[in-house]
Amino acid sequence: MSDIVTLTVNELNYQGWKSVRIEVGLERIARSFELSITDHWPGSADQVRRISPGDLVEIRIGNDLICTGYIDATPIDYDANNITIMVRGRSKTADLVDSSAEINSGQFKNISTEAIAKKLAEPYGLSVISEVDTGQPLTDFQIQQGESAFESLDRIVKQRQILITDNANGDVVLAAPGSTGNANDALVLGENILSASAGFDFTEVYSAYKVKGQKSGTDDAFGASASQSVGISVDNQVIRKRMLIVRQSGQADPQTCQQRANYEQQVRRAKAGEIRYRVAGWRQANGQLWSCNTSVQIMDSIMQTNKELLISEVTYSLDESGLMTELVVIPAGAFTTEPEAKAKAHKKSKKASNTSWVDQ
Repeated sequence: MSDIVTLTVNELNYQGWKSVRIEVGLERIARSFELSITDHWPGSADQVRRISPGDLVEIRIGNDLICTGYIDATPIDYDANNITIMVRGRSKTADLVDSSAEINSGQFKNISTEAIAKKLAEPYGLSVISEVDTGQPLTDFQIQQGESAFESLDRIVKQRQILITDNANGDVVLAAPGSTGNANDALVLGENILSASAGFDFTEVYSAYKVKGQKSGTDDAFGASASQSVGISVDNQVIRKRMLIVRQSGQADPQTCQQRANYEQQVRRAKAGEIRYRVAGWRQANGQLWSCNTSVQIMDSIMQTNKELLISEVTYSLDESGLMTELVVIPAGAFTTEPEAKAKAHKKSKKASNTSWVDQ
């Protein structure tokens, strides 16, 4: 199967890249790419100068669309013998990262997370795809003056512990962890693993997480019981006292605060166990590209890991070493939903996931 990287811009296809780097992440809203071509000059590299910042672009690996976005920069470097031209860009969703939230009133009441996401994305011509049950409508959400559209959306999804990312078409995706399914290949020491690294850094892991929030009173609930909400999650594996207090934004009831506390405890411990693997090539044995948000079996005695983990980042690279894929994997429980709550959401919405997060 072909692994030729094709950049399509202004109805023209460009190939023959000498170096390639395409980065996709489950927890990043905009995938990025960097391609370069070096040639004796004058030569074929001169054709690449037709590409300009701001151009709409599609990138494919073989026949697989991998990114739809815009050119950010086209650096040029040359000497007496060669000219090197680079093309850098990001997914269409990068406009949410760079641009301000543009909403007339700036305030939302009794509206769903998905609906707010669509209103934030609409001015920038972006579609929103939800793979999760986003829960009950937000009773009150206020856009902060000067924040980007992504910062607004990020605050919303953190209240509901939803992942926000993009897809190959440049859409905004409210993601369900592991929704892409399972990888065909396992990562096995002595077989397809070329190298691995892990920091196992637990400086961001705490013994307890206390989340505090506030919610306006109602006719049924008022006073301190209505205005003060607290959620606490304890990590019994941390022996000494290390407390982290987090402020929950928006209208935060006790359930929301508890979900956020569970989320902080679970994800921070999981991230401390991140491992980076490098494998040869960009595809698995069945011809499919290595894909983000898939579960993969790890068999690595050096890392003392023999279990299924979640691929949270994928980087496709081409350089003097050839075609390589770097995979960042995290413990599978990092974004697992509560089974009981998940079943209730399934009955209600007939979707396969929800937004209630708990410790594993």
